[in-house]
Amino acid sequence: MRRLVLVLTLGALCAGCGAVDWLRGKPEGRSESAQLLARADELVRQGQPGSARDLYAQIAAMPERDALRARALYNLARLYVDPSSGLRDYRAAKLAFERLLTGYPRGEWEPDARAWQAALVELVAREAELAARQAELTMREAETLRLRSEAAKLGADLQRLKRIELNLERRR
Repeated sequence: MRRLVLVLTLGALCAGCGAVDWLRGKPEGRSESAQLLARADELVRQGQPGSARDLYAQIAAMPERDALRARALYNLARLYVDPSSGLRDYRAAKLAFERLLTGYPRGEWEPDARAWQAALVELVAREAELAARQAELTMREAETLRLRSEAAKLGADLQRLKRIELNLERRR
């Protein structure tokens, strides 16, 4: 009899533990944020960073301030700095890391976020400098084309004046 009670008790305990794992593994057992985050992570693994970015942004916009939102912000920022994602946007990454540091100053991603933010400040400054130099280069190239055109006109005018002078000398 004792053995039967022991076997039944162990059976019930195992069934209960199995049900907890089963419920935890089911999407209905997780919050909407957790489901979206898992889907976004899966999209990144499948090579669909654009769709993942949209889901991460959706989670980051949710009002809950929890670890899932912090992780979504971190993953969103990392997508923006990942050259293989095709979404490279240092300004957006910098803003996402700023939001992460502002909302979760003592979070687990704080050291990484601070390091990325420092690097991105430098990169954004370099991008601005590069854009200014490219604008200056475009202006100078346009000026060079204008001057070449003017030089060609002056050369043609000079040739015309030489012909006129030769014609005048022949008439004399």
